Amino acid sequence: MTDIDPKSDIELHTVNEHVIARVPLTESVTEEWLRCYQRLARATGVPAQAQAHPGRAWIVVSVSADGNQREVTATMDAARALIAEADASQRAPAVAQAETVIRDWWDRRRESAPGRPISKVEVARTGIGTEKWWPLLGALAVAIIVPLLLPSRFSLGPNWIVPTVITLLLMAIVVADRAGSDRRPAVVRALSVALVVVLVAEAAGVTVRLVLDLVQGGPETNSATDLLSVGFGVWLYTILAFAFLYWVLDGGGPNARLWAPPEYPDLAFPEQLNPVVAVPGWRPQFFDYLYLGFTNATAFSPTDVMPLARWAKTAMTMQAASSLAVLGLVIARAVNILQ
Repeated sequence: MTDIDPKSDIELHTVNEHVIARVPLTESVTEEWLRCYQRLARATGVPAQAQAHPGRAWIVVSVSADGNQREVTATMDAARALIAEADASQRAPAVAQAETVIRDWWDRRRESAPGRPISKVEVARTGIGTEKWWPLLGALAVAIIVPLLLPSRFSLGPNWIVPTVITLLLMAIVVADRAGSDRRPAVVRALSVALVVVLVAEAAGVTVRLVLDLVQGGPETNSATDLLSVGFGVWLYTILAFAFLYWVLDGGGPNARLWAPPEYPDLAFPEQLNPVVAVPGWRPQFFDYLYLGFTNATAFSPTDVMPLARWAKTAMTMQAASSLAVLGLVIARAVNILQ
């Protein structure tokens, strides 16, 4: 089968505001194949032609110099697809159709696989897979504010201790991330894990405190308004804590998922199970894990994200159980108070 030669270099030059790409093929082709490729290119309107010299062949593609990424990529993909069609036209019709369909499927699967490594140049050019900072900072801001709004008895000490620790860890992460040391990734990773430990520990503490108050009777259980506001604060805090837990632990963390994604994910997102629905190089970001935390806390079970690793199954079970206890007891007690 004829295809582009990944071991050879592509030739590029500019002519009249167009970039001409000369893409080498893996093998020489016949005159009949060249004519077939030219006919297909004219019929489909693809600005490409085939050239051949003894022992070598190329496809020459012309794209506009001011074309955007989507347009240029579509043109190059179309020119490459014509290679398979030119091959297929010289085979038996039934065999050619089946081979073309299989080849197209394989090309799409290989090119769009979310787990494939991404080069730093591609990340810088497209931005695909990089984290958006506003969901992270927004979630951390809420995680800092919620403990300050809960009754002071929900904290082992002053209610400002946990928000202060979270703020200090966040500042340390920012400083470590901007440092030029070779140990930067390890330090950022350690600080991120420490932040998650603080969040999860606080979430466990406020959840246990609320459940004990609901069972034994606490100050907030005498008023439906107070109970619902405290219950919502605890429930929201557990969602944020587990969202950060999933984000930091899945696949070794955000940096590992971006530069060296694992062959088998700990949490399987729909975009990973069916790459056709995702852009090439897709990676889960914090907002995806925040959505996972919310749906797991409301459905008490996986919805669209499947836990594959045992730690993920354990974490989702713990979150679902705590959310069920909080929501069930809070709503039942509030209804009882209103009656």
